[in-house]
Amino acid sequence: MQPRTNAGRRTRNTVVVALLVAAVWGGTALARSAAAHADPDGPTGPVAHFSRAVQLIRG
Repeated sequence: MQPRTNAGRRTRNTVVVALLVAAVWGGTALARSAAAHADPDGPTGPVAHFSRAVQLIRG
């Protein structure tokens, strides 16, 4: 097995950072989209999505 080179380490680190940035960017875009289309009469707060899930289960 060959020891890792600096170039290989840099490449791996670059890929990891790019994936993290993409995940954060996608998460914030999704959160903004969900906030923009939220039901103003619906529940708010950290458990609001649970009540929506219960509604979907109950039918």
